[in-house]
Amino acid sequence: MGIIVSSPYSGRPVKVRDQDVGRAVRDEEGRIFYVLPKRDGSGYYGALTRAGGEKDERRAAEMEAKYAAMKQMGQERSAMQIHDATGKRRSNIRGKLVIGFFVLLVAFLVWLFTLGPFNPKNIPQGETPPPNQIRENWRPDRPIIETPEETETPEETPSPP
Repeated sequence: MGIIVSSPYSGRPVKVRDQDVGRAVRDEEGRIFYVLPKRDGSGYYGALTRAGGEKDERRAAEMEAKYAAMKQMGQERSAMQIHDATGKRRSNIRGKLVIGFFVLLVAFLVWLFTLGPFNPKNIPQGETPPPNQIRENWRPDRPIIETPEETETPEETPSPP
């Protein structure tokens, strides 16, 4: 459940979590203060320092009294909205969707390479192709690609030294 304390700067009420007692919190204007228990144990107050003290506790009591008087008088300031410093609740649905997508992706890849079409057992292993005619007839003294003139007159081609 939330705790409502007055900001030591403006006196405006700030709602904090139970876990924030003794920790630094921010008011509606972003200024940092600490939520501390009162010495008599009757509640909590906002202090400027982590250690607190009688001065901070008196200031908090004065702010609360001032705010209560404003509220009784019905002034415009008493109708202002309480600043909620408990934080935004995050929906975990987006994170769950991202994790689910990656799980499905990994499962698909595992299927693809174990049972699917890219399984090494499913890839046909043919015999080596017959040797190429050009490589079969190749000789170091002749070029690999022969032209029709060269085949008709082989004696005219100069041999390499």
